[in-house]
Amino acid sequence: MQYPAIVVANEIIKLANSEKIDVTPMKLQKILYLANGIYYKKRGEKLIKEKFEAWDYGPVVRSVYTTYRDCKGNNISEPIDELIHTNGFSFTLSSNINVDDNDLSIIKEAWDNAKNLSAFTLSAWSHNKNSPWDKAYNSNPKPVYISDEDIKAYFDKVIPD
Repeated sequence: MQYPAIVVANEIIKLANSEKIDVTPMKLQKILYLANGIYYKKRGEKLIKEKFEAWDYGPVVRSVYTTYRDCKGNNISEPIDELIHTNGFSFTLSSNINVDDNDLSIIKEAWDNAKNLSAFTLSAWSHNKNSPWDKAYNSNPKPVYISDEDIKAYFDKVIPD
């Protein structure tokens, strides 16, 4: 099932809080990207509804960036219940959006693989040569969306069966 990025972000923030591990906006973005890639590998479809953009420091979901940009490099302390759109409007997240336990296990897998890495280490990882970010960032004018097909193909290759 596909979820709004902020719903998945909230699950990651809950995991961070439960383990008392800091998660900055940049680290959150990279874990979202990793969770989406693992989901592609295991389920053959994307986890996150929105597209990732190729920004200087790696893949970014703009709605999550806009929501947490004021945190800058600081820890995100709480999940949110209101999402701020880039056009300035906001809406309240529906509490009806529950993440399926099987999907939560993939989000947790991404968290477990990345939680002890710095945001900059994760950013450098996302910049690997021929990664989906590399292809999008270096071949198109900005801003550019990272191809879902490239993300799926990349994670199919880098995650063992």
